[in-house]
Amino acid sequence: MAQISFTESTSKADIRSAEVLIIGAGVIGLSAALRLAQTGKKVTILDRGALGREASWAGGGILSPLHAWRYLPPLLRLAEEGMRRYEDFANEIQDASGIDPEWRMSGMWVLDSEEAPLPRDVLAWGAAWGRNWQWHTATQMQHLAPMLRADAALFCPEVAQIRNPRLLSGLLRYVTALGVHTQDYTEVTEIRKEGAQWAVLAGNLRYYADRIIVSAGSWTGRILAQQGISLPITPVRGQMLLLQGQKNALPQIVLEGAHYLVQRQDGQLLVGSTTEDVGFDKSFTPEAAQELLAFAHRVFPVSRAYPVTQQWSGLRPGSPNNIPFISKVPGQDGLFIASGHFRYGLTTAPITAELLTELVLDRTPSLDLSPYALPLTRKE
Repeated sequence: MAQISFTESTSKADIRSAEVLIIGAGVIGLSAALRLAQTGKKVTILDRGALGREASWAGGGILSPLHAWRYLPPLLRLAEEGMRRYEDFANEIQDASGIDPEWRMSGMWVLDSEEAPLPRDVLAWGAAWGRNWQWHTATQMQHLAPMLRADAALFCPEVAQIRNPRLLSGLLRYVTALGVHTQDYTEVTEIRKEGAQWAVLAGNLRYYADRIIVSAGSWTGRILAQQGISLPITPVRGQMLLLQGQKNALPQIVLEGAHYLVQRQDGQLLVGSTTEDVGFDKSFTPEAAQELLAFAHRVFPVSRAYPVTQQWSGLRPGSPNNIPFISKVPGQDGLFIASGHFRYGLTTAPITAELLTELVLDRTPSLDLSPYALPLTRKE
């Protein structure tokens, strides 16, 4: 898209103002808007597409790192804080919006197989992080989870799930009731500092704000590039299938390697997911559908009778070591970033929103934010 400068914009541009302008209406942006609005701030949130319909909507709603032992402590600590807050967060949204996001502590089976063997020290790793993980042999699995086909499995009882589209719908209704102004299909084409304020051009709208939060997922790097900042956030496509199953057929989440099954309360079965480096291509392919369906049929044989009702894809914001950026932008007073959460924006949304609120209000953050600082590389 050709960039339209402020000087080239017409005099008919609609000029608006906000104390805090948030770019990106995914779960991070909406949660930050909620917490800031609750402090009395006048908040506006913009999104280049439909509100709450990108990576936050597209995933499976698993509230945990999938293979926790593969990640570094900064991500694990952030995820742990998010997980600890989630039941109260979901209840708050349901009470305020009337929409049940279907949070439940379902637990997760992690299957051990030739295709995806688990490390032999996984129980010791879990114990070191305070996890009450349990190992079960194939014989034990026949009694505990007869619906599954597994050589052996690790059970993680602390893993919850949420129906993420319902969570996003509830959040959107909640923030709107609090007076947050939302604007969809409004792509930001320029941001710049004008005196003490930030000026933002988006379509025929011109916004002035004291503070800006960029939480635009995979598109965050493009926006910050306008400030001469090169940020290592890249889109990673994940494809999903939806099957119509029977209620209560699969009470727990099932994970094997990169693939998982998550059943909703109405019986719908999510099958995920691929991990593809294809740029900003959001198409979905028959090859991915075959791969995901073969996984579901192999580990959960009853799913062979379930019809496929939908296939879609989303773009996760990938970052080095999957550690997100939650930070002030040095040298850019009033500019903040929360992005690069990869798979775990949903899991970490409650704590990320708290940390952003503390940053914007110049309060001492409740967590050490140095691991989430920007690796600033300025373009010449």
